[in-house]
Amino acid sequence: MPSLKVSMLDAFGDFRTSGLGRPAAEKFAGAWLACFLVMARGNIFAAFTFEHASLASICGIVSAAVTVGLLVQMDRTTDSVTRQATISAVATFVGDIFAHPSHFPPQWAEPVITAAVSAAIAIALWYAKRWAKSL
Repeated sequence: MPSLKVSMLDAFGDFRTSGLGRPAAEKFAGAWLACFLVMARGNIFAAFTFEHASLASICGIVSAAVTVGLLVQMDRTTDSVTRQATISAVATFVGDIFAHPSHFPPQWAEPVITAAVSAAIAIALWYAKRWAKSL
């Protein structure tokens, strides 16, 4: 007889472990935040516009799609900080190129900076999840 699922997270077991939803959501959030921060160019308060949020959302959606495309082809039983940072950087780079033209020259500079920020977010999230599991 199946047991009653008490925890909200237990109800989404596939979403948490072997599924593609959680990595896609994490990469969307990381790419969105990285794109939003880099587009702001230091002026966070001026960045709170619909245009900035929508461009960051396009970057995040494309990044999530690239992440799913990469993860479908990979062995998902292993996890490392290098792998997470690389996937985040590549997916965000592609997402930023699709989202909008660069705000400063050369054309590749903003996507590279956005990818680096996204990789840093992925590294911080990876270590935060390990720390939370150890508690």
